[in-house]
Amino acid sequence: MKILVITSCTSKKKYKSANQLQPEDFFSAERRAVRSTELKSYETSAAKMYTGQQHTLLMEGLEQIRESYGRKVVDLYIISAGYGLLNESDVIVPYNVTFSGAKKPELLARSNSLQLHEKVQTVIANYDLVFFLLGKEYVQALQLPFQVPDTITQIFLLGTGYRKLIPDVPNTHFVPAGSDLARELGVMGVALKGFVFKQLCAAVCCKGLQVFKKIRKKPQRILKIALANR
Repeated sequence: MKILVITSCTSKKKYKSANQLQPEDFFSAERRAVRSTELKSYETSAAKMYTGQQHTLLMEGLEQIRESYGRKVVDLYIISAGYGLLNESDVIVPYNVTFSGAKKPELLARSNSLQLHEKVQTVIANYDLVFFLLGKEYVQALQLPFQVPDTITQIFLLGTGYRKLIPDVPNTHFVPAGSDLARELGVMGVALKGFVFKQLCAAVCCKGLQVFKKIRKKPQRILKIALANR
C-alpha cells in the first residue's frame, strides 16, 4: 500500500533572513531565481525548512516509522503558499507568503496561479491512502473535489466547524481534529494534527503496517489511536 501525507507550510522556519522572499518575488520564475540566488546560503530542503509545531511533530513521527520500515513507507508533500506543492526533498529558501487569513478571492487566485488543484490531483493519483493535515484556507486552496479513482482513500483532519469543506464523495473522509480534541489530548491547536499523526506512527511501529489498512477501512479509528496513546 502506497501512503502519502500532505501537510502545510508553517510561518516558523529554520532560517529567517531580513530579505526573505516576498509575494512579489514569486510573480515570475526569473525574479524568483534572482532573489533565490541572493539567499543561497539559506537553502535547505522543505522537510528541514519548516519548524512550526505541527511540522516538527509530523517529522518526528515520520522518522520513527521510517526507521522501522524504510524511507519509502510514507511519502510527504508540503503545500506552500509561495512555492506551491513541494516534495519534502525540494530545496527552498526563506520566504514570507501564507494562505492563512487570506480572503477567498485572493486565496483562489493564488491557488490557480500555483496550479495547486491540478498538481495535488496528479500526485495523489499514485497512492492508495492520503492523509491531509491542513487548515481551513489550505483546504480551500485545493478547490475540492479531486477527480481521482474511488480506490484512493483521502482522509482530512480538520476542525469540526469546517466539515462542509470536505465533499461528500466516495472514499473522501472527514476526521474531526479541532479544539475539543486538542483539549482532550492536552496539546496546542497549532500542534494538534502533527501530534495525532505522530501518535498514529507510534501505533504502526508498535503493531505493524496493518494499522494503516485498518485506518483505510475505518478512518475515525485515528481518533481512538490518538487518545489511547497520549
